[in-house]
Amino acid sequence: MNHNKDIIKTFVKQTLGCGCPEEVFEYIDCKSNIKLKNDILLRNKINIGNRLLIYIIEANNPSFIKNSLPLLLSAGIKERDSLRFNRFRLVLITDKVDEIKEVAESLFNTINKDEKVHLHVVPKDKVPKGLSSP
Repeated sequence: MNHNKDIIKTFVKQTLGCGCPEEVFEYIDCKSNIKLKNDILLRNKINIGNRLLIYIIEANNPSFIKNSLPLLLSAGIKERDSLRFNRFRLVLITDKVDEIKEVAESLFNTINKDEKVHLHVVPKDKVPKGLSSP
């Protein structure tokens, strides 16, 4: 496993709290700067073992969250289902954790989704450097 994959695995297991079995981490694919519909730019899109889909996006503006969270969740769930993955995690990385978390979680709780969709708000400094663009 290369260095980047170790970094991603550690981030997913420790920071996001993923309890996936070890063999799931044998395949890790991380893409950077992925454009979704409505010109939303994901910082990273990660595939863990063809079972877990992770979108990572920088979010420091509460109004961006209000406008984009439903679209991000809808796109992630649709992609997860079309690929037949088990779970989808949306990770918002920010310098304004408390403010963004409050807005994102209250909106997240109103959106219709299944129990295999997770939202994480992570301080920007907790995201490893190896997770950025190659």
